[in-house]
Amino acid sequence: MQPASGFSAVSARPAELERRLAGPDGSVMVVAHRGCWRGTSENSVDAIEACIAAGVDMVELDVRATRDGQLVLLHDTTLDRTTNGSGPLDQMDWAEVRQLHLREGKGGDAAITQRRVPTLAQALAVARDRILINLDAKVELTDAVLALIAEHGDMDQILFKAEAPLAEVLNKAPWVGEVNFQPILREPYLADDPDGYIASYDPIRPVSFEIDVKTRAFTPVVTPLIRQRCARYWVNSLAGRIYDDEEAVTDPDRVWGALVAQGVDAIQTDYPLRLRAYLDGVEPPGFRCSQGG
Repeated sequence: MQPASGFSAVSARPAELERRLAGPDGSVMVVAHRGCWRGTSENSVDAIEACIAAGVDMVELDVRATRDGQLVLLHDTTLDRTTNGSGPLDQMDWAEVRQLHLREGKGGDAAITQRRVPTLAQALAVARDRILINLDAKVELTDAVLALIAEHGDMDQILFKAEAPLAEVLNKAPWVGEVNFQPILREPYLADDPDGYIASYDPIRPVSFEIDVKTRAFTPVVTPLIRQRCARYWVNSLAGRIYDDEEAVTDPDRVWGALVAQGVDAIQTDYPLRLRAYLDGVEPPGFRCSQGG
């Protein structure tokens, strides 16, 4: 009976991931900014594995291309901060980049590791059926790129995002209505007509909305607008934001607790393990609705 039970648990994991990404399920989703890079390296395979081991829900990964078109994980336009290389990534071929080593953590003056710059294909293969991915693509999502993503990953476990009006999004990515999509909307532009701005994306039914809130008073304003669309409400609690990760380390109730209390159910952070432990401890009630509800 044990092998059958184990197989059942493994085979159920993809369905669980896809269900959670499709809409609010009563939980707060923890999103690791550039992976779980503390103790590993930013945008690395190890950073993905660390998130999986810690029970983090989603990793946010940055994708760029080398001069000869290899898609790799790298946030900056240059290799200087996170590797022992230097110069613009798009002026180097993959054969050169693959020889480089990643630095510890967020890089800078940190020690050089034995970790390498991973390809997007490697990252997708590691994450597939194990953790959700938020893809921050710094390259044009052409048919070839989408084909690679479909080949090595699972489209139903990947969240795409863009900061642009719907017409522009559809012009550049006419397929966007067929994938999990999240518009990025900023408070200064939303403030005059939040309902209208959010409603403008209704034709493609986003699974979530990333709101860049600049004031705490604005955070709950959009909660009912997002909930009535059966979508997740995503806010970044990163250093320097109105909800600041560094403050959350000493006062999580004021940062993460406040976000949850105002209806946010997806938080991107540079402290994903701390956020995971905090949520597990307080067990906050969350919003639940069925897909397409």
